[in-house]
Amino acid sequence: MRVSYFYKLLQKRGLDKHDGRPLWKYNLTSEEFDNLKSNLKYGEIENIDPRDVALYFSEWWKKHYIGGFPSKDGIYSSIGGNSKYNYSSKDLYKLAKQGGRMLKFKWITKQNTLFFKTLLLQGGLPLSHISENKSNYLNFLLAVLEVQPETIESFAFNPNITKFLPASSQNDIIYENSLVLVQSIMNGEKEFDQLLESNREIEEISKTLKDKFTVLKKVRRETKPKNYWLLHIDNGIAKIKLRLGLSNSYTRNGLSEILGFHLLATECQLYQNDRLVCVFRKRIDGNYKTDWYAHKDFIWDGDDSMPDFYCLVNEERIEVKNFLNSTPSIYEPSLWTKFSENEWRLIKGRGSSDRSAAILYPNNWRCDNNHVIFNLAGNDMKWSEFEGEIILTKEAEKHTYYSNVESFDWYIEEVKPTWLLRANMPVVQKKIKAHLFNVKGEKISASKYNISYKLHSVLNNWSSLNDVNILPIGCIDLKIEMDGLIAYDMVYNIGDLNLEYSNCSIARFSFQVSNCGQLDFNVIENELYTWGLYKNIFTIETKNISLRIPKSIKSSLKLGNQKGLYFHLKAGFQGMAILDNEGNFISENQNLSLGNLFGLRLLTSLNVDTTLTLKNTLNPEVKIIKTIKNHSQPLISLRDEIVRLYYLADIMDYENKVVLELREGRNISSYKVSGFSHVLNLSSKNSGTLYTSSEEGISNLFAIPINGLSSDVTPIPLIKNLKDQGFEFPKENVHHKFIVLSEKEDGHQLMPRFVNLIDEFGMVSKEERIESFGKQLSENSFDKPIWGHLLELFNICKSDAYDIPFSTFDQFRSLTLNSKLAARAFLFLGINQEDRDTLLYNDIPEMEKDLGICFHWVNQKDWSSALEECELFFGKDYFPLYGNAGHSIPPWPG
Repeated sequence: MRVSYFYKLLQKRGLDKHDGRPLWKYNLTSEEFDNLKSNLKYGEIENIDPRDVALYFSEWWKKHYIGGFPSKDGIYSSIGGNSKYNYSSKDLYKLAKQGGRMLKFKWITKQNTLFFKTLLLQGGLPLSHISENKSNYLNFLLAVLEVQPETIESFAFNPNITKFLPASSQNDIIYENSLVLVQSIMNGEKEFDQLLESNREIEEISKTLKDKFTVLKKVRRETKPKNYWLLHIDNGIAKIKLRLGLSNSYTRNGLSEILGFHLLATECQLYQNDRLVCVFRKRIDGNYKTDWYAHKDFIWDGDDSMPDFYCLVNEERIEVKNFLNSTPSIYEPSLWTKFSENEWRLIKGRGSSDRSAAILYPNNWRCDNNHVIFNLAGNDMKWSEFEGEIILTKEAEKHTYYSNVESFDWYIEEVKPTWLLRANMPVVQKKIKAHLFNVKGEKISASKYNISYKLHSVLNNWSSLNDVNILPIGCIDLKIEMDGLIAYDMVYNIGDLNLEYSNCSIARFSFQVSNCGQLDFNVIENELYTWGLYKNIFTIETKNISLRIPKSIKSSLKLGNQKGLYFHLKAGFQGMAILDNEGNFISENQNLSLGNLFGLRLLTSLNVDTTLTLKNTLNPEVKIIKTIKNHSQPLISLRDEIVRLYYLADIMDYENKVVLELREGRNISSYKVSGFSHVLNLSSKNSGTLYTSSEEGISNLFAIPINGLSSDVTPIPLIKNLKDQGFEFPKENVHHKFIVLSEKEDGHQLMPRFVNLIDEFGMVSKEERIESFGKQLSENSFDKPIWGHLLELFNICKSDAYDIPFSTFDQFRSLTLNSKLAARAFLFLGINQEDRDTLLYNDIPEMEKDLGICFHWVNQKDWSSALEECELFFGKDYFPLYGNAGHSIPPWPG
């Protein structure tokens, strides 16, 4: 039998269910925390309430974090008792995430979903640690407040700010916590007042910050992207990941500056190497909101070519230049500065403003300093930490690197043809234009620095870039000098070099190189293709054994003994096909779902009109017909259109699919996309065990009780039987009607399914259930359980953890029955949401698309009636917010 401390806590607080507050607001005493810990010390894995574990994670952060990088293993070890015999650290973390889903946490999402960080930050502030380091925290938070940050990247990479913290506190989670605290003060919010006032020393910090903010002038936002490479070292293995410092929102001008083009559209998709990173969506106030789509970190694979960033705007591909100004290398030394306890940030150049730094370098370089060796992307690399300066040598080359100097950052404007995707150094054509920035990210005037150049590996003198009329072809060394500090860079001038494609097919293509001059153009063969050269025409052909179509062809340019340009050439293969991330063909009968569109790309023919027709299998009369503009396009870019058509029919019908029909002349290819990757097998439901259509991909199932009208609709995690891979209901379960669903994991997701564990005679049909719910909602006031039930279901549907349509539940389908009910539901749900932006820009549009309605169809008299009811029930405070909502367009469809 599951023993729940969280349930007892709710009872002590006079609550019948969790009310959505952050967990720190339950104000656990030391005695209560000890009791919670005892439950976990001696509990067995199958009997522990996941909500207890989520609560423990948050309280550990609040009461017991004492510095260092917080870890799952550290939290696990802090429990003690029999825990080491009953479950592992991995088991505990899995339970904590389940508890977070049961409590409907809004997970922090950026490039990936930050589950661990969210669990800790539910504890509010690390009170014990702040108390022990009061002066450090105060100085740090004052420095952060001066920046008036929008993201942690606004200050986390600035050593003049992070130096105030103890070294053990310089980590991502402390930064995120500090950002939330500072932003609450900037926005005049009282979210943390109760927590801050619980500790005298921290209360003094809060007062000082509030007083300081009253005299600060508004900071002008800098728009230089804060994108960095971070190196993580663990047990002799190193990994490098890319971190993008994008804000949650932008003005039109600010976003246009970052992307490098004037943005007019209402939506802009940002891609990195065909991987959808985020979508910028225009809001009513004219600003753009950042919606993240990437779910995994981008781990560097050893390729020193710069990642390719581009935007799709109205299906037009626009290159995003200078979005990232450096890349790691396993061939050359690189400078790194400490970011957190076991993470380092790549620094461009040879000088860092941090007191200490480190050098990463290959074995063919020498250094007198001590070093360690670790493996990075399959290569042994040397690593030397230093203060002051360090000298590296290789044959006649000598590089000196410095720490604790006033450094600067820069980038070279790339000017490259469309056929050149990415390269190992900036590519220019005939001229060089550089931009310098100080450590705060502010642009430096060109009068304050000097740039010289010379041909790489040539012993001639440096010449001023200002004096050049004709830039030499090939690899060019740059020397940038400012205030006694010298930095070096390289660019590659390709001049008028150009390529022209011909004879393109699905298996081969050719291209002719023109204006090559003395440059030696080479194709680098790999396992996917062979190549040949005849009269300056290269022919690339896929190998029959692979039948894979690469996105690009690795190539190089060299001039004599100079350092070569290694780059990715756009592949000219063409033909109608859908390919996966590895270039494998997707067959027309292969199962595709909305969750696994990531990584797939649509390949079409050059200079041929390719038409894409989308339609629903159950409602084929409605079609979306598009002309594909891009020769190679990520399939995820079409997700909105696919979802719109998918919602035309019942999402709970396994036959509901969207057909993608590609047509070029008489050639036709057809693919089907379903909403979900797995369905539920109900053959053994009466035994309390459920099975999915495949054992792979689904590791967790949740059951949402829907019998009765209780507002407590907490998702119940089912227990997975490792022997037969079935999912069992907990023994203490008292419900029998559920909606069973799963979280989305690596593109796998279960189609939500209604499950009744008891066979009932004369079961009510779906239509009758919908009509019954509509009647109950219409006849009851907002304080009745049926409305609380609706609100809880709304919060589940909009949760990132489950990502399920609103039409999963008959309660929402009933809103389409009449105009007045829709108006009442719109206002009731809105009044009970703190984040109005998310409600209006995300949740309501999703609900409209899902249910096939538009709230502006509501009759004006029904708006007026619902507004009057809300004013009487909730008070007048909400009336101005919705006062202009009512306007009638077409009649309500019901």
